[in-house]
Amino acid sequence: MPDLIHHPAFGIVLFNLLIIWPLWRIFRRTGLDPRWALLVFVPMVGPLLVLMVLGHRKWPALPTREKVQRKARRSA
Repeated sequence: MPDLIHHPAFGIVLFNLLIIWPLWRIFRRTGLDPRWALLVFVPMVGPLLVLMVLGHRKWPALPTREKVQRKARRSA
């Protein structure tokens, strides 16, 4: 058992387990399918794929620029 804890893959799996919950919530709040968070378990490219999905998809939960400008005009 101590050899397992000192194996480099153990740290990677532990890190992935720790970031699943925050990523799941981020995907859910942005209106995307939260199962995308499970991509972090794909070796080598998983975390990169998750970042690419979050970075290149439209975030439907964010207000559009027009709504923000209209709101600013009303308050001014």
